[in-house]
This record gives sequence, C-alpha cells and structure tokens, in this order.
Amino acid sequence: MKIIRGIHNIQDISFHSVITIGKFDGIHLGHQKLFLKTYKISAQYKLLSIVILFEPQPLEFFKKNNSPIRITKFREKVKWISSYNIDKILCIRFNQSFKSVKPQDFITNILINKLHMKFIVIGNDFRFGFNRNGNIELLKKLGDKYKFSIIKIRSLYKKSMKISSTNIRKALSKNNIKLANNFLGRQFSISGKVIHGDKLARTINYPTANIRLDQKFLLNHGVYAVKIKCSINKNFLGISNIGVKPTFMKNTVTLLEVHLFNTNIDLYGKYIEVFIYKKIRDEQLFSSKEELKNQIFQDIIKVKKYFKIS
Repeated sequence: MKIIRGIHNIQDISFHSVITIGKFDGIHLGHQKLFLKTYKISAQYKLLSIVILFEPQPLEFFKKNNSPIRITKFREKVKWISSYNIDKILCIRFNQSFKSVKPQDFITNILINKLHMKFIVIGNDFRFGFNRNGNIELLKKLGDKYKFSIIKIRSLYKKSMKISSTNIRKALSKNNIKLANNFLGRQFSISGKVIHGDKLARTINYPTANIRLDQKFLLNHGVYAVKIKCSINKNFLGISNIGVKPTFMKNTVTLLEVHLFNTNIDLYGKYIEVFIYKKIRDEQLFSSKEELKNQIFQDIIKVKKYFKIS
C-alpha cells in the first residue's frame, strides 16, 4: 500500500479506481464495512482501491482546541486501513485553501480527472466539500455525467445504538470500554513511542514504560488492566496509570505508564500498543510514597485476578 501525502503528490494514474472518503476516526465497524466493500469492488472489476482521508480532521481545523477528541492517530489509521488490502491512501491536507473547494470541483478535478474514479463507496449520511454542501444527490447528478457509480452502505447499529465515532467517544468517557469495543470490533488500544521518564516509579519498585499523551484524551485518569504488544511481537500483561502522577507532583503532561508483570524488557524508543481492558480505580493523590506503593500492590492483585493469573 502506498501513502500519497497531498493532492500535489498524485502521480499519473492510468488505472480506473474505486474510492471511499472520510475522517475514519476510530476505524470502527461501519468504516470497516466501507473498506471491505471498496476492496471487493476493486478485486471484481480490477480497479485501483483508494481511501481518501484528511489531516487534520476537518473539525480539528475549524474548532481547534474545541474539536472532538481523536480516537485514532494517523499512524493507527494507516495500519488498520492497510489490513484491507487497499492500494493507496490519499491524505489530503485540510487547510484554509482546501476548505473553500466546492464539492463539484473536488469531484471533477480530483476524483475524476486525477484518480479516474469509476465507483465511490459512501455511508448513507455522507456529506463533503465547502459548507458540507456535497451530498448523495450531487454525486448522483455527476455520476450520470461522468459515468461513475455510487455504492451506498447503510449505517450499522448495535442494541439500537448507531455505530459512530461520537458514540465511541461517549462510551469511553463513561469508562464503558466493553461498549466501545463492540462498536470498534476490536479491543480499544493506544499506541505510542516509549519515552524516558523521571524514573520515580523505580524508587517504589514498580518500573514503567511511558507514553506521552495529548492533553485532551478520551479515557479518564486512572488505573487500568492492560495488555501490550511491542515491536518484538511479544504480548505482555500489566497495569497502567493514565494521568499526571499527583503524588509525585512532577508532571504537567499526561502520561500513560505501564508496569509489566513478570518481565524486565527494555522498551525505550520502541513503539508499543497498549490494549485497555478494565478500569480499576480513579487516579488519586497519596500522602506518601509508601501509601502509593501499598495501593499499587492492591491494584496489581485486582488486575491479576481480572486476567486470572498469579
């Protein structure tokens, strides 16, 4: 799979294509259905399969710090999209210039003239372009003119709730990880590069691997039962704290700290994926290191009981 970073980097494409477009935040079951249909059409008609997404996401551009908290970073989106055997991802820079592009111009100048689109796969609530004026009716009108077909995929529901990025955010903000997982079709996870911390956790015999998080983060601060997968393709069980370590009063940034059970592996500089399973408690301020150490001991007992290990 090839990533095309920006419209200006589109090279001459001689193949006709099938395209799907969206923010795809979360890569949930609804998104996965779009990717699967895109792949199947490309295989059936021997077309190039292309996923178009935007960085930053449009609401991140318009609302800045008031935009919805992101579920998946660009790196994670690429990983999940590539698992559907998509040929190319076109990542369009959403900026002041692009926001003014009219829907009809986007379709004709980019999708038709540059990408030679023959099919477009969309959800039934799809809108695009300047002021979100582009809709299915416009696609149908231009489809007749430029000879491309529109494949509309219905929204998915679980227990009468629509599978959407918005509902996943709501579930995670309420610590309902199980519901979020049902919408995602997988275990919710956080990925990042392990950084050097202040090593204070070592002073209480609970060394951690640390990932720096955005200040705006989906999960509430607290202690969680986790599994991690690292670049050496090994999985480990552990306990994680998400927060600012108030007892040490050192942090001004949000960290995800992971203490691994029964292992002593050097993860500095490596990318790890942390799978979040269950919240154990909220982050707390303790009066001393010893009180914190005793609480961590009790937390670990709970996490090991949850994972059914000794």
